Amino acid sequence: MTITMNKEQLDNIKRAYAEMLVEGMDMKLLIEFAEDSIMENIKDYELEDLQEEIVDMAGEEVWADLSRTE
Repeated sequence: MTITMNKEQLDNIKRAYAEMLVEGMDMKLLIEFAEDSIMENIKDYELEDLQEEIVDMAGEEVWADLSRTE
């Protein structure tokens, strides 16, 4: 049996599946998943890219704190 659906219907199923997975996670697993997803998104960043991202999202002071090499 072949099921056909449009993009919106497929997206709705994807969203429902994602919601189901998230609802089944505890806070520790949610945090781990979020951190892994962020690391995957920034894995190919060069230093300048990372600096720009952090400054845009959190400000110069946060970049200074994170990039301090002691």
